[in-house]
Amino acid sequence: MTGRVAGKVALVTGAARGQGRSHAVRLAQEGANIIAVDICAQIDTVPYPMSTPEDLQQTVDAVEALDRRIHAVQADVR
Repeated sequence: MTGRVAGKVALVTGAARGQGRSHAVRLAQEGANIIAVDICAQIDTVPYPMSTPEDLQQTVDAVEALDRRIHAVQADVR
């Protein structure tokens, strides 16, 4: 695989959906393996629904479909 990050490992926070997922998938398309982190839980001060473990699994599935490795962790990095 050739790409600007081929052979590298990218750490992506907020990877369960939205921009985090899109960055993880794009980096995988460019040849990187991914470490994906997301809280996957509701935070009391956030007025909209947060991501879920199922959302993070969708990111895993999308990266694996590109034949790249991914290690996904549910964690709070605040």
